[in-house]
Amino acid sequence: MSDVPVIVARIARPHGIRGGLLLEAETDHAEALFQAGRRLQLIDAGGAPPPQALTLETARLHGGRWLVEVREVADRTAAEGLRGARLAVAREELPELPDGGYLLHDLIGMSVCEGDTTIGVIREVYDQPGAPLLALDVDGRERLVPFEADLVVDLDFEAGEVRMKLPAGLLDI
Repeated sequence: MSDVPVIVARIARPHGIRGGLLLEAETDHAEALFQAGRRLQLIDAGGAPPPQALTLETARLHGGRWLVEVREVADRTAAEGLRGARLAVAREELPELPDGGYLLHDLIGMSVCEGDTTIGVIREVYDQPGAPLLALDVDGRERLVPFEADLVVDLDFEAGEVRMKLPAGLLDI
């Protein structure tokens, strides 16, 4: 399992004039993680040089998203520069998983195979309603594959492989 920070949210947009942020949670542990005093690592922030981390001062659910205020963002202009950035925590900050449990984040870097053929390498996992999508690097091009139980034959973390049975033509789309 990777020591790369685990993405827990994406900054959807600013909220209000005092630098509030609306977050799209990308974790099942949002209530435990989004607490006052928590420091979240900032990843992929555009615009002016952003802070390396954000410290939550307040956090609450607001219309299905998390509304947070952070120490490092004082106004809407600064908040706007963080739109689309992702927030992460160290793996050890996450609640313990049950035996055999894993995070979708753990799939990144694994090979997707069908039979004896390696199809591609997982570069990103998009947690979508219905089923997550695996973003595969297939010969330098991104291909999206649903990560559904009926398509997964085996998950072998030791070998770094996800064995799948894909519908014909899926990679041609």
